[in-house]
Amino acid sequence: MSGAAFEVMTGSRRRRVALADYLDARCLERAAAEAYDWIKGLRHAVVDGQPLRRRFTFRGDSLWWFAEIYLHKEQRIAAIFRTLSALDALVTHERPDEVRLLQGERLTRLLAQRLFEARGVKYSGTRPSDGSRLELVRMEARAWWLHHAALASRLRARRPAAPARATVAAFVHRAFWRADTGEGSAEAYIGPVLDALERRVGREEVACVSLGPSSNFIARRWWHALRGPDDAGAIESYAPLARLSESRSLWRERYHMRRALWNSGELRQLSTIRGCDCWPIVRMELSGIALLQWPWSARAMDEAAAALDTLRPAAAVTYAEAGGWGRAVILECRRRGIRSIGIQHGFIYRHWLNYLHEPDEMRPDPANTQDAGFPRPSLTLLFDGYASEHLVGRGRFPPASLAVTGSARLDALVREARRLSGEDVTRARREAGCAPGETLVLVAAKHREAQHVLAPFVAGAAALPAVRLAIKTHPAETPDVYAGMAGARAMVTVLPSTAPLAPLLLASRAIVTMNSTVALDAAVLDIPALVIGLPNNLSPFVDAGIMAGADQASDASALARILYDEEFRQQLGRARRAFLARYRMDSDGRAADRAADAVLGGA
Repeated sequence: MSGAAFEVMTGSRRRRVALADYLDARCLERAAAEAYDWIKGLRHAVVDGQPLRRRFTFRGDSLWWFAEIYLHKEQRIAAIFRTLSALDALVTHERPDEVRLLQGERLTRLLAQRLFEARGVKYSGTRPSDGSRLELVRMEARAWWLHHAALASRLRARRPAAPARATVAAFVHRAFWRADTGEGSAEAYIGPVLDALERRVGREEVACVSLGPSSNFIARRWWHALRGPDDAGAIESYAPLARLSESRSLWRERYHMRRALWNSGELRQLSTIRGCDCWPIVRMELSGIALLQWPWSARAMDEAAAALDTLRPAAAVTYAEAGGWGRAVILECRRRGIRSIGIQHGFIYRHWLNYLHEPDEMRPDPANTQDAGFPRPSLTLLFDGYASEHLVGRGRFPPASLAVTGSARLDALVREARRLSGEDVTRARREAGCAPGETLVLVAAKHREAQHVLAPFVAGAAALPAVRLAIKTHPAETPDVYAGMAGARAMVTVLPSTAPLAPLLLASRAIVTMNSTVALDAAVLDIPALVIGLPNNLSPFVDAGIMAGADQASDASALARILYDEEFRQQLGRARRAFLARYRMDSDGRAADRAADAVLGGA
């Protein structure tokens, strides 16, 4: 939908409009909820006389758990609902006699033609080309390449995995782990927890098993799949070709699975969304599930099974328990009666489908005794009571399967903040370009996600006297992407992602964000936050009165109020402290130790 434009004709009036202008944040919220409901509903669709969840299994476990991840990750279903919402809003606001497409991608062209015709609006412009055959060829080529590259990578010589039993097997992503350091702290996400485990049971009793590509998605290239991992803890080193026989068998069934999905009358019927036939898009998504997702998922289960059989751990831990790799590991742990522990490593967004489950998903399939329900860990360790409440209410997790142990990353931030001197804070102000007498406001927001509200906010903030905005670059981006909105504004500084967070927080009068969890870090340090681009993932905290919200990003009054209205600041402070106490959002420096104790509790 990005960049889509139409010429709208009402009577004798003609004008060019951008489709994105008809989709505000509230429409995005509704579209996300509708996409979630649609995806979740597929598990009940009948395929070959059985519900989809029951029809497709691997070693008795339902492959539905991986199908929903694929649909959520690809975002094409969400794009359908977003685009239809925007098109409907265009019809409602403009009441056009005729609409002509000026530019737009294939999905927009297809949906525009069908929606306008369904709404009785004359439509003209480029008709959607039938690129399905080429898209299928590309998908099949990609599936073939990924499968055979994974097999070929095992031919590379590497040290054999240690056959000795480990007390704990930690499944970590290779892109965020350096095996050559020889200590748990080498893991970027849960390193402090692994370090605490090693202190308790000994380094040799904690086996790190690395998963996935060796580089993150930004640096990843197609040929990397051929290299194969060269670390001794690679999951591939536990699973020679002989251990992949079952997943290779499923690979050979991929076209039969696709055909069954395509031939389902109920899936075809569900593809009519808001009166528009979206089958060409849905058909491709079903192909991706059968050709890409399920063969990969089966191989991941084979590899996890081989690692668990070699290490025979008392407990297995991972911080990616809700994703594809995590679900594969948990399923194989459950099959072997091995205790599994998921460790929270970031904020759990309220619309993150990976953590949203319906009651029947958490229960075994009554007609398939081998399907024990969603592969949740035996125990999930969480930062705070807020995350626990979300998983119980929206994720349907049993309360006994959750434990609040705190955040080791927050502990590190608070520890650093307490060590800072007044001179350190002054230096942070100076490096942010803040002169004496100026008020520093820290802006922490991902440009790609928040650019539509960041630019108006920066422009509005420029009207406030002596206010210095310091924009901290998101780690996944570079400072130059913020240059356009900063422009030649004298009171805006763009800082690199490496700028230390703790001194910047202490130097700031307030922070401004859209979705960043820095707002929660600031809350623990008793620093107020202003949230722009509402509604978003921080909306619940604005609704609770612990953060301020700006309905219009360009309106500087919300920023002025949080900076200068002392009564309002005190009101926010009281609500913030009560909320943090209620949900145990705090730091005592012992989060990693509590997590290690919980991991070893049943070992």
